[in-house]
Amino acid sequence: MDLRKDRRVQYTKKILREALFILLNERELSEITITELCKTADVNRNTFYRHYTIPLDILLEIEEDVFEKLSVVLRKSTNMDDVILLSCQLLESDKQMSKIVFTKADGSGILSRILTSVRNNFPVENQIELTEEAKPFVEMAYQFGEKGSIAVIKNWIENDFSIPAESIAQMISYLVNKLNKL
Repeated sequence: MDLRKDRRVQYTKKILREALFILLNERELSEITITELCKTADVNRNTFYRHYTIPLDILLEIEEDVFEKLSVVLRKSTNMDDVILLSCQLLESDKQMSKIVFTKADGSGILSRILTSVRNNFPVENQIELTEEAKPFVEMAYQFGEKGSIAVIKNWIENDFSIPAESIAQMISYLVNKLNKL
């Protein structure tokens, strides 16, 4: 019985997500009402309230799912270039979800969380050739690389993935590796 109930919950959440995606293509999240979301998903309000409080909750759940998927990629990777490539491929594999998260919800928070995990797994000290002159700039260099990577990924998504994931990953890796050699 629990498995069957779980399937119903999964299905309900799936159709509410799909309805939110449809409505987000037409307007901003702040303009979407629970009534129109339920109507689009063909569920009643009680069903919605059983799982969520407001439409933003759906978006936050989607963001958390993206973060979890990217975290799995991170755990599988042995070097920074692999992390970058696998992350770009994951984002490209679900274009609709990536567009919603990164254009409607400002997914830079997800990328920052992932990059913090990357930093913990691949310490800056192991990535950058530290000279005495460079030590005071390590944090700034890392922040520059992080924010720059986020900007490149957001631009790539906003431009409908017009460049293959492998090329974007290669560009980010090149820039990060050049930065690490400063």
